[in-house]
Amino acid sequence: MSIKWHHIALYFLLAQLVGCATANHSPAPVTSVQGYKAELKSRIYGSSYRVKKGDTLYAIAWRSNQDFKFLAALNQIPNSYEIYPGQVLKLQGKIPAPVYKKPVSVKVVKAPSNHKNSAKTSVKTPSTPLAKPATTKTIVAKAPVKSKPVVKSKPPVKVTPVTKPKAVVSNNQLKWGWPTSGKLISTYSTSKSGQQGVNIGGTLGRNVIASENGRVVYSGNGLRGYGNLIIIKHNDDYLSAYAYNQKLLVKEQQWVKAGQKIATMGNTGPNSGAELYFEIRFRGKPVNPMRYLPKR
Repeated sequence: MSIKWHHIALYFLLAQLVGCATANHSPAPVTSVQGYKAELKSRIYGSSYRVKKGDTLYAIAWRSNQDFKFLAALNQIPNSYEIYPGQVLKLQGKIPAPVYKKPVSVKVVKAPSNHKNSAKTSVKTPSTPLAKPATTKTIVAKAPVKSKPVVKSKPPVKVTPVTKPKAVVSNNQLKWGWPTSGKLISTYSTSKSGQQGVNIGGTLGRNVIASENGRVVYSGNGLRGYGNLIIIKHNDDYLSAYAYNQKLLVKEQQWVKAGQKIATMGNTGPNSGAELYFEIRFRGKPVNPMRYLPKR
């Protein structure tokens, strides 16, 4: 009997220990932090980055939370923002001061002027002892007359006018709109574990529209964790991103209008519901989209 009681006491002791261990390691509550997870997967850390095939300056700036204009100036990239595979980009540092070349002084030698009273050259003829004193002959030196080449006139070249998009609006004139309809699943958070955008739920194939006028600077799936992603540049300060799309309907360098359909809603995985992850960035830094989007 004493042995059984010992066994029972040992059983209860083990049960309490297991219960304590389980309580101390209980899983955290599940929340929708897909945007934050995507950001962690896609982030670029360090002071430099080697460009890979398919990279763009906008995508690299997005992944490193940098302003694309800063990266361009830091690496002395022209306004075309073209980069190439294998190129090593600085992500940190000071923008180098512009180098001004000293102008080269060139001496201009003026040609002698051709006036009517040209310089006269005196040529003396040799004299002989029996001859009369030689008279002086004056020869006027004239410049040779050059015939001008005949230039055939070419027919005028017809230039096709390039239609330019409307001028980019200033920051205070931007009128943001919701990128899709649906329930707001999660919002922006400033905490370390929070996400940098908002998740909007919906149904597969639902329309995703441009939140404001702008130019598409990224359209693809090369940024890990974002799925099919679109990034739109609205002006030199603001970018917006649309992630987890099912289908992309616009291409890079394409100009889009606010409310224009740019994609269809997808999901983050085979067992998850349809949703759109949306971000707004000001000079490379994520900002709270709820401060810009109109109230529903």
